[in-house]
Order: sequence, then structure tokens, then C-alpha cells
Amino acid sequence: MKWAARILLILVAVGLAVWVWWRFFPNTQTAVRRQLQEDARLASFAPGESLISKGLALNSLMDNCTDDVEVSVDIQGYQRQTISGKDELRPSATIVRGHLTSLKVEFLDLNIDVAPNKQTAVVELTAKIRVPGEQEFFPQELKFTMKKVNGKWMIRKIETVKTLS
Repeated sequence: MKWAARILLILVAVGLAVWVWWRFFPNTQTAVRRQLQEDARLASFAPGESLISKGLALNSLMDNCTDDVEVSVDIQGYQRQTISGKDELRPSATIVRGHLTSLKVEFLDLNIDVAPNKQTAVVELTAKIRVPGEQEFFPQELKFTMKKVNGKWMIRKIETVKTLS
């Protein structure tokens, strides 16, 4: 009986060690995936969310971008929007948050290609964007270029992927 308890205790300790290692030292693709899921969460906001929480989320989202971030996206009903640097991105994001009552962003079908040096990654994904007052969501094919800066994966570039349609 003592041996069974010891073996069980060892198995629990090994399982816990594996979980801790996986959680705090993920592989590169998992780290990039987690960061983008966090970015989608920060970009989203619910109706009635306070200005303070919107501002804090926006600051966190800006902290996840490199200083020289580039955004070049096609928005339905508008011409292509191009933004260079955090100094241009922050006011644009603030305007979007000010004009919408809510926004829900999800990133689906992430295809992550990590460079051999493990310092950059290109991620092609489908953004599922819901805006208030619309029955349907807006799917958007995007390509993110991520860059590892001081151990953290940051957004370097976002661009619309041109699809055949």
C-alpha cells in the first residue's frame, strides 16, 4: 500500500511539473497563438464598458505592438486603411472605440510560420469581427508579422490577405 501511495505521489508531481513547464515555457507556436488570442481579447469590448477599462485595454494593446508597427487593411465599404507607427495607430483605435458601442474580435484558423531564428513569425488567420447592429460578422483574412522583443511576441505588421473572390 505504501508503494502505491508513493507511485501516485510521484505521478502527481511529474504531472504538475509537466503542466508548469508547458504553461510557463511554451513552444514558440503556442506562445505566438496565446499572444494573438490576448490581442483579440484586448481589441474587443462590451456595451457599457467604462472609458477607463477601454483606455487600459487600448494601452495594453499598444504595448503589444512594436513602435514601428504597420497596419494596412481593407475595411468593407471603405478604401484601404494604412497606418504606420504607434503614434498613428493609437488615435485611430481610440476613434473606433469611441464610435462603436461594442466590438467582438476572434482570431480563427491560425497558420503560424516561425522563422528559423525563432525571432519572427508570420501568422495567417481569419479575423471574425462583430460590430453592433449587424446580424452577420465580418470575416477578414489577415497576415500578422510578429517579432520577439525582450522575450515577448509583439505585432510588427498587420495586412489584409487578398483572396480570390
